[in-house]
Amino acid sequence: MDKSRVLELLKELIATNSENPPGNEIEVAKILRSHLEAYGISCTSVGPAKRPNLIFSSHDGQKGDIVMHGHMDTIPIGSLEDWFHDPFSSDIDNGLLYGRGACDMKGPVAALAETLILYAEERHSKPLVVLTTSDEELGCSGAEEVAKSGLLNGIKFGVCAEPTSLQVLVGEKGMFWSRVVAIGKSAHGSRPDEGINAIKDCIEAVRLLTEESYPHEVDEILGQPTMNIGVIQGGITINVVPDRCEAELDMRIVKGQDPDTLLKTMNTRIESAGLSERVKVEYIHGKPAVLTPIDSEIVKIVRDVVKNVTGMIPKMGTATYGTDCSVLQPKIGILNVICGPGSIEQAHQPNEFISLDELYQSIDIYLEIARHFSS
Repeated sequence: MDKSRVLELLKELIATNSENPPGNEIEVAKILRSHLEAYGISCTSVGPAKRPNLIFSSHDGQKGDIVMHGHMDTIPIGSLEDWFHDPFSSDIDNGLLYGRGACDMKGPVAALAETLILYAEERHSKPLVVLTTSDEELGCSGAEEVAKSGLLNGIKFGVCAEPTSLQVLVGEKGMFWSRVVAIGKSAHGSRPDEGINAIKDCIEAVRLLTEESYPHEVDEILGQPTMNIGVIQGGITINVVPDRCEAELDMRIVKGQDPDTLLKTMNTRIESAGLSERVKVEYIHGKPAVLTPIDSEIVKIVRDVVKNVTGMIPKMGTATYGTDCSVLQPKIGILNVICGPGSIEQAHQPNEFISLDELYQSIDIYLEIARHFSS
C-alpha cells in the first residue's frame, strides 16, 4: 500500500465540492477516473454526463463475483461557523483527517481506489469491480441508473464501504417517506367557527398515524420500524384560520412492510376517523429493507478478514440509515455487507473526520476480501 498515494487522492477528493444538493459529482468523477486510469484500470460511465456513476474493473471492463462500492456526493457543509477545521482542506490533527466527506464517504472511496490498484498489480485471474455512484444522499438515483444498465448483472456479492468503524452490517432498514396534506377553509382569526382549521386536522391526522404500530415481520437483527415527524408547515399569519397544512413523516421500515401497503393503511386510518374529506396521505419516496443471510459466504468471509486484520471480532448488526444496497440488492440480486472505515456518528456532522489508521486498515481488509474471490 502506498499511504501517500491514498492521502493525496483523499485530499483532492475532499477539496472538490460535491455537496448534494446540487451534486456536482462530475468533478469528483474526473479525479477518480484520471487517478485509476493512470494505473491501467478501465472505467465505464453510466447515467447523466453531469452526474455520472463509474464502474471500474481490474480486467478491462470484465466482472467477477464481487463489487465494492461507495458514493461520490456529500451532504452540504452547513454553517461554516460550526466548523473548527476548513471542510475542504483535509486538516490532520492527531491522526484524524477532517473534512466534509472524510468518512461519508470520500475516505472509503479513496480506500477502494487503492485496493483496486493493488489488486490489479497482483494480476489475479478474476476481475475486481469498484462502483462509485452519484446522488446516494438524496435517493440513490445513481444506483438506480446502474441497475437499469444491466452492467453489474451476474455479480454475486457486494461490499458497501459506508463508515461502520469496520464493524460488519448485514442489511439495512428500508425507508417510507409520506406527506400528510390537510385542506381547510380560511376565516378571520377572531371568528374561527366560520373556518376549518387545517393545522388542527393535520395534527390530529399525524397523531392517528404515529400512535399505533404497523404490521411487520419480527427480526432481531433489523429491529423495530421507527417513525419521525420531520416537517410541519401551515398557516400564513396568526390571525387567519389556516386553510392548508402539510406534515412529512419519515418511517424506517423492516421486513413485511412495503410502501403500497403502508400508504393504504394510513389512509384507512384517516378515513376511519372521519377525516378523509379534508386529509390525505401522499407517497414521497421509498426503499425496501434488505438483509443478507448471516450464514452466506460474503458475511463469513468479511467477518473472518476483519478479525484477521484488526484482531477484533466484529459486531453483527444492520444499518438504520439507507445505502445503495437498497437498490443493488433487490434490483440486481447482489448480496451485500456494509463495512467501512470511519464512524457513522461523524457522518453529516460539522468537523467530520476519519482515523487514518482505520482508513489504511480498511485497504488491507478490502484487498484480502478481493483475493478470496480471485481464485
